[in-house]
Order: sequence, then C-alpha cells, then structure tokens
Amino acid sequence: MKKKALTLAAALVLLTGCSNPLDKDGGTETVTTAPVTTTEAPTDPPTTLPKKVIYFRMGEDETTEPFLTSEHISTCSLEFPKDENGETMYTVSMLFDEEGTDIFAKKTEEAANSGTPITIWYNEYLLTINSVSEPITDGNASITGLDFDSAAKVSSWIYECIEKPEETTANEGEQ
Repeated sequence: MKKKALTLAAALVLLTGCSNPLDKDGGTETVTTAPVTTTEAPTDPPTTLPKKVIYFRMGEDETTEPFLTSEHISTCSLEFPKDENGETMYTVSMLFDEEGTDIFAKKTEEAANSGTPITIWYNEYLLTINSVSEPITDGNASITGLDFDSAAKVSSWIYECIEKPEETTANEGEQ
C-alpha cells in the first residue's frame, strides 16, 4: 500500500512540475511551474490571429480580389418575413454605409448583367453564393433561401465582423 502511495505521489510531482518534497539532501530547491492546460484561458488573445472580416467577391474563386468588406456594413440582422403562402422565411439583412452602398450598387449591376454570382466570405470560408437579378442601389442587401440554422450562423458571423461604436456611460462628459 505504501509503495502505491509513493508511486502516486511521485507521479503527481512529475505531472505538476513541483519539487520533490521527499528530497532531504539540503540542496537548492528548483521550482518549476505547471504546464498550461486547455482549461486555463490565456489572459490576452494571441496577436497572430487574423482580424475577422467579411469579404464580398465576384464569383466563387477565393483568390478573386474582394470588392467590399465588413468595414462598410453598418448593421446586420436576422429577419423572419412571411412568403406569399404564409410560410416563414429566414433572411439575413445588411445595410451598407454610403461608400459601401455605391460600391455594392456598381457590383450588383455588373453581376446582374453578367450572371456572375456574388459570394460572401468569412475570412477564407465561403458563407453564401448569391445570384443577383437586378442592381441593389439602396444599400440594403438581403440573403434569402437559407434554413434557420444557416441564417442564424451567417447573420452572427457578419454581425461579429461589424465595427461597433464604443459604448459610453451615462456620466461620461459630465464635469
């Protein structure tokens, strides 16, 4: 029984990186830290992660230069309109800023005339492939034809990438 307890204690010492409490030689004590486990969250996010961005591209080729990014999306929401049969549809709606509206209007006109789809990417991941039947000039874009789960995911990924103004407190600006 003592042998099992000592073996267990030795294993714990090795696993935790602690010094040997049974060392009686009077030598200097070496203190090591336990390795980081997956349950410990780092205090600061790694700086090597890419910024999360939504990209709009003409066509399905990921190497095509994006014509618009989430920098120009003002808002994004998940909506539940009814179709002509009263069935619930799941729609991701976006509103672009002024510059984004102009860019999107030109590119949707090009897509409608050429039959080229507009794709939306979350960093390097393709989210949606969208056909455009006519130019969208008012800055309001909608993604339709998704099931609930897909619409919820797409809207949350887009929303996550939108630059949001910093919140202010009620007392800010008071002297």
